[in-house]
Amino acid sequence: MSKSLVAALRRFHTLAVIGAVLVVQGFRTHASFAAAELWMVRTYRIASIAPCPVEADRFEYFYCDARGVWARSTQEAFWANDEAERPTVVFAHGGFTDQMWASRLASGLMQVLRCRGRGRPVRVVLWQWPSERRMRRLRPALWSTMARAEFEGRLLARWLRQFDLSVPPTLVGYSAGCRVIAGGLSWFAAESAGDGVPADTAARFRTVLVAAAMDADSLLPSRPNGRAIEVVDTLLVTRHQRDRALSLYPRLYPGIGPQAMGRVGVACPQLLGQGMNRLETVDLTACIAGRHDFLHYLSAGPLAARLTSLVFADASISEPSTSVPTEQPTSDAVETTGRTTAP
Repeated sequence: MSKSLVAALRRFHTLAVIGAVLVVQGFRTHASFAAAELWMVRTYRIASIAPCPVEADRFEYFYCDARGVWARSTQEAFWANDEAERPTVVFAHGGFTDQMWASRLASGLMQVLRCRGRGRPVRVVLWQWPSERRMRRLRPALWSTMARAEFEGRLLARWLRQFDLSVPPTLVGYSAGCRVIAGGLSWFAAESAGDGVPADTAARFRTVLVAAAMDADSLLPSRPNGRAIEVVDTLLVTRHQRDRALSLYPRLYPGIGPQAMGRVGVACPQLLGQGMNRLETVDLTACIAGRHDFLHYLSAGPLAARLTSLVFADASISEPSTSVPTEQPTSDAVETTGRTTAP
């Protein structure tokens, strides 16, 4: 091996080490919040073949201390930290996401809420589920992640029942994490009905689905998550027809597959019945570029404002909305609800 090649490899190694250090330090600074404001619930110890309901001690709890470092905690400490006057947001990240990047997404969400909420206290809980890519081929890897997301919905439903449901948390899902949220709501509704809880007295969650990587019709009756709308107070769904990743969603299926909800919105919302009145769609097509990135979506003012208003139940935070003019849908567009927020 020539001396020039050895020198080049040494320079590359040095730069890689420096870059890694800067990334870690930047992550810690980015996630520096007051203690007990940013939490993480991990489900890595629960195998997909585990029976449900799962014992409560199978969930792992961590909190982000003042240095921006995750510290192990207990479920007793987590539930003792639940305060009625401070809203809780449960965030489920997307697929192919490791713990470090998921932490950055959660801390970014925290910063947006604190900035838009004018410094009001809020607790963000990162639902950390095993979504890392474990297969070389892309399509099997995606289906494996989607299958795990469906299972995570059952775990989420079991976990949500431990909350003081007089003040239910706000649920936020991104990409494949929307499957976790929608599945959790559907299972929660089914279990509540099984317990004899009347539908009009069941807990209702404010829910936000960002860039949802799920079938556009999956919330309709008789579909896998058709009961989710029963336990929703407000369901906010983003629509972005130029999202490059979601434009490839139909290729998951053989032949011509369904469009992604995050690209065209909820299909046939009139079939939701009374649930249609609880559905809102925010169109970000003309607001941001086509990158499939949660922080990129959060940079859109209409989404950030409406999300913050739902979390703090304060309508004054929302930016003024304008209705989208009625137009003929394109070949890949799906009609959405009458309540549409446009940038």
